[in-house]
Amino acid sequence: MDRVTEMDMRVRFTDVDSQRVVHNARYLDYFAEVRLEHLRRVAAVESTGESGRPNFTVAEVTCRYKAPLRFRDELRLRCWTSEIRNRSFLLAYDIVKQESNEIVAEGSTAQVWLGADQKAAPLPDEVRDALQASL
Repeated sequence: MDRVTEMDMRVRFTDVDSQRVVHNARYLDYFAEVRLEHLRRVAAVESTGESGRPNFTVAEVTCRYKAPLRFRDELRLRCWTSEIRNRSFLLAYDIVKQESNEIVAEGSTAQVWLGADQKAAPLPDEVRDALQASL
């Protein structure tokens, strides 16, 4: 299995701010899009648990902005599993501007697994195994 999940997209008009560049908060939306695709692809989690609530929550996010993006830029969003812990796992990201093959942002998120009581709980074995296979 390829350890990196990639998604292509184009910057939308609604992504840009009054300065005509992509608003910084949108990069986190891009991370979320490719995160869910990555977790679906590696079969680590379903979109929702049996209760209808998410199986995990994002506890921390980092983003380093390296270059601006503009309306209609073509992007490649990339995500991979970087670390697995007892009750959480870390994912890493980069966003590449396809025209120049330049990394315009990079970051990470820490996801905490939630039990039925919506509190931090150990990763289930099947989730840990799926994430381990994606390292």
